[in-house]
Amino acid sequence: MPGSTPDEVAEIVRFVRAASRLALPGFLSGDLGQETKADGTEVTAYDKAVERALRDEIGARYPDDAILGEEEGSVDGTSGRRWVLDPIDGTSPYARGVVTWGTLVGLEDEHGPLLGVVSCPWADEVVWAGRGAGCWFGDRAAHVSDRADLDGAVLATSSLRHWPEGALTRVLAAGVHVVTWGNAYGLGLAATGRVDAFFDHGVKPWDLSPAPVLMSEGGGTFSALDGTARIDRGSGLLATPALQGPLLDLLRG
Repeated sequence: MPGSTPDEVAEIVRFVRAASRLALPGFLSGDLGQETKADGTEVTAYDKAVERALRDEIGARYPDDAILGEEEGSVDGTSGRRWVLDPIDGTSPYARGVVTWGTLVGLEDEHGPLLGVVSCPWADEVVWAGRGAGCWFGDRAAHVSDRADLDGAVLATSSLRHWPEGALTRVLAAGVHVVTWGNAYGLGLAATGRVDAFFDHGVKPWDLSPAPVLMSEGGGTFSALDGTARIDRGSGLLATPALQGPLLDLLRG
């Protein structure tokens, strides 16, 4: 991060991990304080608590930064930087005791994606990347897989429900193995090479916020279906460089 020290980046990763752990008691107990939002999606008291903890830390440390979060909306800033927060990415599996959820945090500046963190506290895993600082799986350098062939590649997704019509049939016909190891966990899997690609459709910016910098620093690629490396286009494909183009072709038809 320009103007930031390694110690400062480590502190950001630390407070994201600490905030994400606030969701563990609800996950382990099932006592969630669950509600249905106006858009029909689920929210729990823990989604709100994690986002509030993140906002409190960011506000105290970086009061001039803008923030966009799933549960509390947007706050304008004057610094030219914006944080994008998903306190519990995968609230539906979280509420059902399924371990694909986690906390997603992305930070952007006038030059683009700056920092990304995926924290999955149920596994005590964190994957993070900073522009020019590499991609890291805990304290180990991480890299996307080296797969170049579609046949036998593993692609993770959160849900097949919102995929473009015919996309699944085309992807399967190419020999790709599609697995539902999705939500926050799927982003981390793609960035660390444990799967070869990750795709979600019908998503919001906070669902993808760490992805661009995770992939660029980990040697991979990120784009929406329209080919732009933007998180606000409703879709995101994370893949090895060799698979990105062919998978985009299959997904788009």
